[in-house]
Amino acid sequence: MGFGNKIKLRYAIGILVLMSVILTAIVAWYSSMSALKRSLTENYLESNSNYARKLSLSTGDLIGHMQQNLTAIGETFGKSTYNQADLDAWRAANNKYFNSLFITDSNGVIQLISPAVIQFNKGYEVKANIKVESEAVQRSLALKKPLISEPYKALSGQRILLMTAPIFDEAGQYKGLIAGTIYLESDNVIKNTMNDHQYANGSYVYVVDQKGRIIFHPDAKRINDNVMENPIVEKVISGKSGQEKVMNTEGNQFFAGYAYEKKTGWGIISQTPISVIEEPLESLSKSMIIQSLPLLLVILILAWVLGSMITRPINKLAKFSENALRENSFVPFKSLKINTSIFEVHYLYHHINNYFNLLNKQIQIDGLTGLYNRKTFDSVMKEFIAKKVPFSLILLDIDHFKKVNDTYGHLVGDEVLKYLAKMIESIATPCKICFFRYGGEEFVILTKSENANIAFDVAEKLRIDVARTPSPTGKPITISLGVTSVSFEDQAPEEIISRADEALYESKTTGRNKTTVFNSKYKNIV
Repeated sequence: MGFGNKIKLRYAIGILVLMSVILTAIVAWYSSMSALKRSLTENYLESNSNYARKLSLSTGDLIGHMQQNLTAIGETFGKSTYNQADLDAWRAANNKYFNSLFITDSNGVIQLISPAVIQFNKGYEVKANIKVESEAVQRSLALKKPLISEPYKALSGQRILLMTAPIFDEAGQYKGLIAGTIYLESDNVIKNTMNDHQYANGSYVYVVDQKGRIIFHPDAKRINDNVMENPIVEKVISGKSGQEKVMNTEGNQFFAGYAYEKKTGWGIISQTPISVIEEPLESLSKSMIIQSLPLLLVILILAWVLGSMITRPINKLAKFSENALRENSFVPFKSLKINTSIFEVHYLYHHINNYFNLLNKQIQIDGLTGLYNRKTFDSVMKEFIAKKVPFSLILLDIDHFKKVNDTYGHLVGDEVLKYLAKMIESIATPCKICFFRYGGEEFVILTKSENANIAFDVAEKLRIDVARTPSPTGKPITISLGVTSVSFEDQAPEEIISRADEALYESKTTGRNKTTVFNSKYKNIV
């Protein structure tokens, strides 16, 4: 019968499990990706909205703190005399907020400025005794109140944001103002604050003034751009806060959150490119696949193990039967030892194993003495030689056994053989299969040592015990023994048996009831 086109059970189990896992993974992947896309969209909108509100509060606190510092400086300078060193000290203390500080009189003429001289491009410089004509300064002088200007372009060419505070003397007379400048196109407090909040995924924050002009943007080239066309800019400078998808003035789509800052009237927008959403989804999809592979592998391994748990013992049973039929002999018990937690397999193994053990026992065991038979001995010898197991062999037979049969009958003779088998088994040895009935009244003992002296001691103990112990005849019997050890030159069992037989023959011909260790000249005879 041909078996080539049949599918093995373990493969069938593996294919079934694999298909189930893959189909389940596809359904789970589709559902997860759909839910994740919605979740990411909501998360980015909510995150940008919360972040814009957070920055709005932070910016409001920052502006308030800066205004308080200017007011404190104005109050101090209004009630005491001051000089350049004093103003430089104040600027040093506030250099993280203002690019420069200056004090004017009530007409707008600079009295003190720190740094003392400010150089700009094209040779333009600002220093003391210069009248500041800017609208922001003139308006602040007229109001005599703290003021935060709209961004404007000064004569120096710099885009400037001005913060001012009035100076009054102790009599309450208005003496002028103190102003702090923020250079929007250079390093400044707003830029330093906002730069701490840039993302690596393309998200960024920008700030617009009351007229929709950009006063901060990661791309410095965009400062002062009018972005009123952006729908969320129009909303934020009108005092609204919120979140939505938006397309900016450059045609790029974003998830945006926006918040209004009350002190300045600025709008703060935090936004993330919509395209960024697809990247995490793709990355997550790959990640899901990569992360699923180990799980899939584990499941396949478990399926393979489960299949093996079912099929391995069945295969062992089949191989066991095949080998027994092919060799027409027993198969060692250990080759059929099966551990399984599958009830049906265990049940099948248990009964087949019992049956084969019975057959093997009948094949291996001598029916009369209960020792292993000649066939088993031949098999063990081949195995020992093939595996280079060191051992010694004791070959023995009963002296004058024919006389026992003739005198007491064959039934007693059989009892004598059984008696000798029991005596042989009483010898302690680490070898599990060491005692054999070689044939007739001949027996073999194997000792797992290539030291012939150890085998000799075993043989002598047996010989002496037998000679002292009454047999089924009512009297002791005697035995003769021949001993030899395996050598690295031995290629076949016959060589070893032949040497032991010669040693046994020497014991027989030199008086019986003795043990002879094989020697080519037989000098080691006891």
